[in-house]
Amino acid sequence: MMLTNKTWNVSEYGCQGHSDTLFDVLLKNRGITDPKDVEDFVTDNPTLWHDPFLYNDMARAVEIITESIARGEKILVYGDYDCDGVTATAIIVRYLKSHGCNVDYIVPHRAEHGYGLTDNIIDSVYERNPNLLITVDCGITNIETVSEIRKKGIKVIVTDHHNVKGDEIPDADCVICAKRSDNTYPFIDLCGAGVALKLVEAMGRKSPYKVTRSIWRQAVEMAGIATIADLVSVVNENRTIIKKALESMNSGEPANPGVRMMNRMLADEGKPVDETYISFNFVPRVNAAGRLYDSSEALKLFLEDDEEKAAAAASELTRENDERKAIESTVFEAAVKQIENPDRPEEWSLTNTVGPLVVYGNNWHQGVLGIVAGKLAQYFRRSAIVFTNDSIETDCIKGSGRAYGDFDLFSVLTDVSDTIVNFGGHKKAAGIVVKKSEVGTFMRCLEARSREIMAEAEEGTQDDVLDIECELMHEEVTFETYKNVCRLKPFGIANPKPVFVTRGLIISDIYAMSDGAHLRVDLVSAENNGAPNGGVLSAMGFGMGDYIGCFAVGDKVDIAYTLNEYKLRGNITLSLHLEDIRPNIEEFAWEKQDTLESLYNSGLQVDQIVKINKGGELRDLVPDTSDYGHVYSTIKELCGGKNTTADCSLLAKMINNKCKVRVTPFVVKRCLEVFSEAGLIKLGRYGTGRVCFTILNVQGKPLLGDTATYKRLNRV
Repeated sequence: MMLTNKTWNVSEYGCQGHSDTLFDVLLKNRGITDPKDVEDFVTDNPTLWHDPFLYNDMARAVEIITESIARGEKILVYGDYDCDGVTATAIIVRYLKSHGCNVDYIVPHRAEHGYGLTDNIIDSVYERNPNLLITVDCGITNIETVSEIRKKGIKVIVTDHHNVKGDEIPDADCVICAKRSDNTYPFIDLCGAGVALKLVEAMGRKSPYKVTRSIWRQAVEMAGIATIADLVSVVNENRTIIKKALESMNSGEPANPGVRMMNRMLADEGKPVDETYISFNFVPRVNAAGRLYDSSEALKLFLEDDEEKAAAAASELTRENDERKAIESTVFEAAVKQIENPDRPEEWSLTNTVGPLVVYGNNWHQGVLGIVAGKLAQYFRRSAIVFTNDSIETDCIKGSGRAYGDFDLFSVLTDVSDTIVNFGGHKKAAGIVVKKSEVGTFMRCLEARSREIMAEAEEGTQDDVLDIECELMHEEVTFETYKNVCRLKPFGIANPKPVFVTRGLIISDIYAMSDGAHLRVDLVSAENNGAPNGGVLSAMGFGMGDYIGCFAVGDKVDIAYTLNEYKLRGNITLSLHLEDIRPNIEEFAWEKQDTLESLYNSGLQVDQIVKINKGGELRDLVPDTSDYGHVYSTIKELCGGKNTTADCSLLAKMINNKCKVRVTPFVVKRCLEVFSEAGLIKLGRYGTGRVCFTILNVQGKPLLGDTATYKRLNRV
């Protein structure tokens, strides 16, 4: 169970009392102040677009492809199994087919071949007998393979957007990649399909084989989908690509038949297609094919001209996505049980580790490891690595990791790379292969290095930080404000959906939804509390069902949230999506947890602390017999059998609501320390006000009064 609050980092422009308009604050937070930059950012008709021939080798690539088309040579397009790779493949293939080219394509199988031009798929390349190989969304790191292919007399054009290994690039005929050290292209964050789009644009501009309006619209639509899917920054040229793609998809009907049929099946009638729909509805279906099987159905979706066949591909991808969700749910539940199991070895328990959580399962599907790792990271608010033995390397296990917060997963893996067979990725995500015989060594080194990094970092830098754009008063939370926020769309990396804070709201109704998975809260301002239907804000906390016990009607709370719209039976209303909810500071007005803990840890007795904090009372710091009973009964009922990470302030709220008492976070923490010393729980700590504990099975009645903490608290 997780009952924690995030650290709220309110921007310097967004604190209460700011003189700027809300929209100006949001722009300043993004570093956009110049009037021309503002216009480029918010316009529905963006013009920010770079010359494709600024890419190294682009002119030469156009010459080679033009020559191959003219000679009727066979061209092989080699892609990747995710949405970016599939759409990039389809963009090039559709363009070449529009000119009657002899074109074929290969997309590797995730489990059988892995990513890129690997040795175990090179024979498939030779079997197709191409004169020209064009890689999309891969190839930049395949130095040896590209060299071997060229030795066979095959021309190679590499198009990619991934990082280069050092300064070395493949010895291909052309290497179109903005990550090369001598890059001349002004924007380095296009996705693979974005690079493919620029290649098609270049062909249309300088070769006799022009790009028709339909082919261009289709290419833009697919590149826009991929740009959203691949989590690249939504700024500069990427922003233009996404806007142009959404415009094409919303103007009558999409040009690509597969996109058209998928949207007919999924999109809400009357509601514009936007980046949220693409990200949460469209992309998972495309990715499901490559996660579970191969990407043939996904390619069929984008390459099929017949609407009926395209609709069949969309339906099959939906079926595969449903299967993926079921597999993912099973693996996630098993992973959570493994982490929360009280019998988990002590050195790997939640209470004793600070580094990435590591889990391992027999025959967990490789295709869902990354998703599960990401969900674990969000659930436990810790970086996570998920391993399976479902791997072609029989003596190895294969894993996928996701970082949480500011934790640099790739850097840590680099530091312990002598315990790893192979790994790759970036700060936030990584793929890892470890020998089964070395798993224990890997985990110990990973934990040790993580502790060193956290010790070296400034206190709090590894915390769960929530960036807040602006503080809003209750009366400012309106549909008009929401429409203002929407001027910043599309949202994504480097342009996140704004998170706001409103303080001092009163809960007028609260309940759990979906069998306790989610939280629904209705809130009013303190001034208008009880006003009939007036000023009620409805908020949803997805995945926050456990927080139901921490709050009750009448509680004063502070909330962090994003603004959204909710459509039901034709009516559109404002909806708040909770990012965090916590007791208003007035709940424990005199008690500032950090100050109290610092004073207590300095060795002061509790009666001395009370004298320093004028207005406090001894009962706020020293548990009595009933407090121990209330704390233990509550955690045993609600947290028993699970590892629990919780903020003492939220635990205090839960205990107070359940038992109708008033215990402070300080008292809760002292009770847990006494329980730990008495052998009732296993206790770990994350920070000043956060604890991690597991309830133990004990025989007999423990003697709380014999513990050191109990004696210290009662030494007044």
